[in-house]
Amino acid sequence: MNIMTRITLKNNIDNMQMSVLMGLFDSWNVNVEITDESTPVNKNFSQLFSKTRGMWQDYNIDGTKLRNSAWGINEKTVI
Repeated sequence: MNIMTRITLKNNIDNMQMSVLMGLFDSWNVNVEITDESTPVNKNFSQLFSKTRGMWQDYNIDGTKLRNSAWGINEKTVI
């Protein structure tokens, strides 16, 4: 009976790092299978976003004002 253990690398690693890992597993006589999978996109996000359209239409505000306020662009930095 074959038992598989899955190891997930959550960050992209370069070829050199992958080579080192493969060498380590090989030195332990561990058979390794490499697959590259991307994280699936939540398809419901676009539907959720479309429901917020017009939410702020009755207010005198736009994206530029919100960004400037959030990032503190209009504030003077005192050192």
